[in-house]
Amino acid sequence: MTRIKTLLGLLLAGYMGAAAAVGPSDLGNLTGQTVNIGNSFAAGATFSDEYIFDIMPESAAVGTAVTINLDIPLFAGQEFAIENFMVAFKDSLNNTIVSDSQSSLTDYTLSVFAYLPAALDYKFVVSGNVTGTLGGSYGGVLQAVPVPEAKSYAMMLAGLGLVGFTVLRRRAS
Repeated sequence: MTRIKTLLGLLLAGYMGAAAAVGPSDLGNLTGQTVNIGNSFAAGATFSDEYIFDIMPESAAVGTAVTINLDIPLFAGQEFAIENFMVAFKDSLNNTIVSDSQSSLTDYTLSVFAYLPAALDYKFVVSGNVTGTLGGSYGGVLQAVPVPEAKSYAMMLAGLGLVGFTVLRRRAS
């Protein structure tokens, strides 16, 4: 069983390296996009990474799930670990819109979700203290799905009404 866990841990480590995650940067217009994010740190580091993005031309539902702590069971202790792990969406004035933080040392996945209006310079912030003996890393996906405006729903309902009216007229004649 230990060999299987070790193999799975090494496989996951290789997969995380092959995912080509984007480090902290300006992501540009995130609307309709999905971006792999992540970063790795040396033991004892404290970090606060910012991913800056825009939501244009309409509102979007933005969400993410970020995971930490890859532990290789073959060795004693936690080789890769982050404590005080926190993620948050912030606006251009640095006001927190929504956040999630580590509730215990075994809380390895944080997620946040928000409806963001069209605007420039939103921030997704990831922070924590690296406590693993070999360092720490995080990885996740940042995604923004456009939310149709009310006028789009009105046009769709009007179109469906016209189609229904046409079908009723044809049946009557």
